[in-house]
Amino acid sequence: MKIQLINKLLLVFIISVFTHSLNAQSHKTDLSLTGGIVQDGFGVVATLDYKVNDFDFLQFNVQASFSNLEVQDVDVPVNLYAFNPGFFFDVIRNNSRKFALSLGAGATLGYEVINNGDDKLDNGQLLLIDSKFVYGAYAGIDADIFIIPTFTINIKINEMYHVNSDIGEFSPYIGVGGKLILF
Repeated sequence: MKIQLINKLLLVFIISVFTHSLNAQSHKTDLSLTGGIVQDGFGVVATLDYKVNDFDFLQFNVQASFSNLEVQDVDVPVNLYAFNPGFFFDVIRNNSRKFALSLGAGATLGYEVINNGDDKLDNGQLLLIDSKFVYGAYAGIDADIFIIPTFTINIKINEMYHVNSDIGEFSPYIGVGGKLILF
């Protein structure tokens, strides 16, 4: 009899802790800005998250990355400007609102600027790849370390796959910045 009572109390305790964790990180909208590295360069990502429920959110980010590509022994600047809408879901979060980890994926649409739009290299040779619109998909990891309830350190890891890129289909990004929880 006592074991059944203890089991019921334990079940009530677990349910109450779980219910509290559902409300611990309840906000609808946040903005983040991260800076980081891309292959052979650096980038910056500005993000708007909109929670559709307690566990899932839509993410809209704009990325600008600046890197170099070696073509015929010449470093060629490559700038990528992309819009990435996606869907993310919480994988880990804790009751004390100290940490959250989310995974997601979505579409990417952007523009690659090769050699600042110039079709000639510094050595006078003709560049055979052009600036163009690129499209594809991306997958990402978004982690938050809460400093206060309205501000987090945001860690973002994205891998974009551009189907029609001439310089390389995969574009990784790893960045760290801040996230402001609006409401």
